[in-house]
Amino acid sequence: MAYYQNTGLPTAASMVVTPAMSDVSQEDPGEGFGPSKLGVRTTVDEPLSASQAIEVLQAGNRRFVQGDVKAGGLGPDMRRALASHGQRPVATVIGCADSRCPVEQLFDARPGDLFVLRNAGNTCTHAEGSMVGSVEYSVAILETKMILVLGHTGCGAIMGATKLFLERSTQKYIEMTCRKDAQESTDQSTEASEFEQPPQPGCCKKKSTLLGLLDALVPVAEQACVELEGGSTEEIAAHAVKVNVWRTINFLLSYSLIIREKVASGEVELQGAVYNMSSGAVEFLGKSPKQAQLLNYDGHVVPSMGGLARQVS
Repeated sequence: MAYYQNTGLPTAASMVVTPAMSDVSQEDPGEGFGPSKLGVRTTVDEPLSASQAIEVLQAGNRRFVQGDVKAGGLGPDMRRALASHGQRPVATVIGCADSRCPVEQLFDARPGDLFVLRNAGNTCTHAEGSMVGSVEYSVAILETKMILVLGHTGCGAIMGATKLFLERSTQKYIEMTCRKDAQESTDQSTEASEFEQPPQPGCCKKKSTLLGLLDALVPVAEQACVELEGGSTEEIAAHAVKVNVWRTINFLLSYSLIIREKVASGEVELQGAVYNMSSGAVEFLGKSPKQAQLLNYDGHVVPSMGGLARQVS
């Protein structure tokens, strides 16, 4: 028996449907993730358009919400099909690493259906090469036509960034008040010197990569606060989830020439969505309000957190 390396790339050998594979019944287009000649999505199938992909994602989420999921386990023939004939996912999804938000399950998908990338906060705030490069691979090689950035309610990364933003805002206000009082003091020079280097919240704590991630999300919380014109921590964090989805989309358009060109040509669509953990429903947000502006941007991938760390040291 011949074995092929599962690179996900179509080859002459991978395009041949073996007799064993032909016995697998074609999937009903109304079920699952569209028609598949081998029962699962492989390179022998045609890519789905962006509009078709969104319809499939919406239908899958409806089944998930209703508890009428169709995705099950893979039989031996389906596993061999994926191993031998590569992958042809319907869409690329950037989701959060939160264990309560399993991307494949909430869209009622099976192996081979979705190309999924996850990290805390579904973010590209540091222009992570692995994230951007993986998205480029999915659209350039795997031929996915839909990129979906998926945030979710109750996101811990966004809540952490919101608390950090509010903590810093409070500290900044205290410092400004202290400086003003000191300047008005008769012993201004003495008083002012006491506030030249005010204590910072958590200044004794060791810096971590996690803090760097949250720090990069602080502007998201700040923008959410401005758009809401204030609010409680929970209200700001809830709105920041959507702000962060748009920000990730905008970063992808800013950092990747490949993605920009494919979106500009209409070959690929880049949209946002938010998963509600309580209801199970996904709210599809559509395209970024800044897409037209960013398609004219002339940016590229900048150094990731490693590069930033070297610059700081």
